[in-house]
Amino acid sequence: AEAEAATLEERGEEPRDWLRSAYLRLFRPFLQSSRRRRLLMGGVFLLLLAVMLQPMWQFVRPSGVNGPLSTFGVGLKMLPDDNVNTLLIEIDTPAGAALEGTGRVAEAVDAVLARNSYITNYQTFLGQAAPEDFAAMVRGDAFRTGTDFAQIRVNLINKRDRSIGSHEIAQHLYTALAPVRAAFPDTRIKLRETPPGPPVRSQMMSALYGPSYKTLRRLAEEIRTKFYPRVYGMINVDSSVPHRVTEYRVVVNAQAAAMAGFAPGGVAAALHAYFAGERVGTVHVPDAREPEPIILRLPRPTRTGESALDGIYLPNRQGRLVALGSIARVERVAADRPIYTRDQHPVAYITGHMLHSSPVYGVVTLTKALSGLPLADGQHLRVGNLGFVPAQPDDVGHYSLFWLGEMRLTLDVFRDLGAAFIVALLLIYLLLVGYYRSFFMPVVVMGAIPLTLVGVFPGHWAMHQPFTATSMIGVIALAGIVVRNSLLLIDFIIVRRAEGLSLEDAVMEAGAVRLRPILLTALAIILGSAVMISDPVFGGLAISLIFGAFASTTLTLFVIPLMYYCWQDWRHRRGQRRATAA
Repeated sequence: AEAEAATLEERGEEPRDWLRSAYLRLFRPFLQSSRRRRLLMGGVFLLLLAVMLQPMWQFVRPSGVNGPLSTFGVGLKMLPDDNVNTLLIEIDTPAGAALEGTGRVAEAVDAVLARNSYITNYQTFLGQAAPEDFAAMVRGDAFRTGTDFAQIRVNLINKRDRSIGSHEIAQHLYTALAPVRAAFPDTRIKLRETPPGPPVRSQMMSALYGPSYKTLRRLAEEIRTKFYPRVYGMINVDSSVPHRVTEYRVVVNAQAAAMAGFAPGGVAAALHAYFAGERVGTVHVPDAREPEPIILRLPRPTRTGESALDGIYLPNRQGRLVALGSIARVERVAADRPIYTRDQHPVAYITGHMLHSSPVYGVVTLTKALSGLPLADGQHLRVGNLGFVPAQPDDVGHYSLFWLGEMRLTLDVFRDLGAAFIVALLLIYLLLVGYYRSFFMPVVVMGAIPLTLVGVFPGHWAMHQPFTATSMIGVIALAGIVVRNSLLLIDFIIVRRAEGLSLEDAVMEAGAVRLRPILLTALAIILGSAVMISDPVFGGLAISLIFGAFASTTLTLFVIPLMYYCWQDWRHRRGQRRATAA
């Protein structure tokens, strides 16, 4: 085949290569017409500009604040949602609620779960956390107990046996739970998915700092109820401010108790036995793994409310029954609420989760809405740390909101990867400057790098995947791969021109001859990366490599030779003008 091609070249005929012929048929019109070259370069520039703006299209909301996301938007996330076989539902009833009330909410949720065809089974844990995974360990679920708390572990059909992912099931399930949330408006029902990467306490987590903790609590509740629900796709909205709980404290009159014949501490022990109960044994229930304790105490209606002491008598040392109401009284007070601190600064947290969109959209929307929010004492809320700043304020004398959670992690990762990308570009440029001994030639060679974005963002949009940290790693890797394609073309042009070929012929010959190895290299990258495309962590890397290599290879074969031709043609004409002027 090579001998036949050489013979055809000696006769002045082109080799019978359909790939070569097709490329020359497409490339020659651009080389021969400056107008077509300008149209091609302008079209590529406009396409690149549109693609670069694609991550911003998610903020276009034609249907209003709570309308659907833009069709062409590409979200930015740390990692995409995984397709798993389990979900977790968390129930937070008002603080101090009875276990029976929490159980009624759980029963209503169970009724919704029973109607979902993608759910195989579920188990409810009242008053305690479900068996924890890594994400639950980070959230500290194992330390949560109480009558106002419950978790339901939901097991789905195996992901290999269903046509939709667990994230889509979670979206349908959250919609189906709307009647339950409406029936129990004071209860917070949260739907938690297992993250594929480093877990955080919450996707949308903000920390409020300021001099007055009372103001922080009020501000946290205002943001939770008025601002967070305005963000489209926001679920699991909660804050670290608990509900106000009324406590009933029994205050014993020490003098009256002594005169009635009670020893110090005897009344408290008796009250504990009546209200908290005493364990007197166990009973074995059929089909139960553990024996159930037998606890003796007053019935619930008798031991609740301000009249709990009425009708209760205690025997004194002499065996005489004394009315408890004669030596003690019940006081109704507000229970103390916890004060949270972070790095020794008082802080209030607001959390949420984006079910339909990227947390970047929620953070940017809330930052715009909350910046400069007027406060009662004449101050204004400051929203910070979206840039390269610490995750806590330097001055807690002013009220400020700082973003934590997945958004902070995303900013840190993309900052580090962006810095690594800049360093990689700088090193490539310096290496090419030393190789070509020119400051502009490396710019022509590196022109293939931005062309990768023409395929990267549309590829994520076509695969319905957000642009993630591994996607950024793929872009960095592509920078070195596509520069190699440019080197193959430019070096071939330089060699052929040194052999006496004209600029036009050398440029055309470079693309025609180097076409096959460049395409084979791109095909190897695409096929080698295809095995990772379904992986929840490295899927973004595969999408960047596949679509970026395809777009860059296609455009490089036309753009880079034409850029070199325009540059050399401009230098030649400038030299002629200088010679004429001299």
